[in-house]
Amino acid sequence: MVPQRLNLLADENVSPRVVTFLREKGCDVIDVKEKGWYGADDKFLMAIALEEKRFILTHDRDFGTLAIREGVPCYGIIYLRLKDLKVGHVIEVLDKFLKIEKEMAERTMIILTDRHLRIRPIMQ
Repeated sequence: MVPQRLNLLADENVSPRVVTFLREKGCDVIDVKEKGWYGADDKFLMAIALEEKRFILTHDRDFGTLAIREGVPCYGIIYLRLKDLKVGHVIEVLDKFLKIEKEMAERTMIILTDRHLRIRPIMQ
């Protein structure tokens, strides 16, 4: 059970099976692949996520670089920094994350590793 309605924009590197899992858990997910936004500029995706108040779910650290180092406006990022990128493992990590009773604050970057969670503010 998701502690609050989690709105996500799944980057093109996120498996469709992960998107399905998240939807089954009650998350509102826009999938970049379903929208046909293959190869879309990261800043374009960040602008959409900001406008729609969605966390970007990604395996790509470039979003964090743009938000934190370059100050590109962003609602939030969930960065899957996993050593094992097999779909089953990604789902397992996300399932544990969704069970955490924590408020999802905007302007944060949540870094999920295989064993830890780190939250970093995005200053804007």
